[in-house]
Amino acid sequence: MRVISLVTLVLLVVLALVPVWLIFPPRPEVTHSDAVFVIAGSWDGRHELGAQLVEEGMADNYVVSNPEGSKDIYGYAHCAGEDRPAAPGGVWCMDPTPETTTGEGQTFATLAQEQGWSSVIAVTSRTHARRVQLVLDRCTDLRATVLPVETLDKDILGILIAREIGGHLKFWFTRPC
Repeated sequence: MRVISLVTLVLLVVLALVPVWLIFPPRPEVTHSDAVFVIAGSWDGRHELGAQLVEEGMADNYVVSNPEGSKDIYGYAHCAGEDRPAAPGGVWCMDPTPETTTGEGQTFATLAQEQGWSSVIAVTSRTHARRVQLVLDRCTDLRATVLPVETLDKDILGILIAREIGGHLKFWFTRPC
């Protein structure tokens, strides 16, 4: 009976800590990198933050994961439209294969190798930051800094947390790279 109680207690603690771990990722100090890479997804300010970093001189290249092309109004505007920052090295609309976080990391790694880049600042949501860091650390040879946006959509927080838990489990079970 004590073993079951202990296991239950451990599971409850883990279930309580994982959301906190996802909601409060590290906010690293950003240093100059070869590229800023905006992960595809919501309109939470990540595109604007990525463009701001380029405009502040934190990177010469700007890459937006944009698998939906012009259907993604924010992503497309930032890599091919009027919101595109003046990046001295260039701006890319990246179509990842497959359209997953791991696919984004692998497709970015190929682009980085072709361009001779060794470092990246990846911009994404708070709940997604740890998985993006995991993918870039495991699937690339890049020095990767993941910078989460400050905003957090509390209306769908439960869905975001469940999605990230599923994404981490999928990554660890499938070991894609």
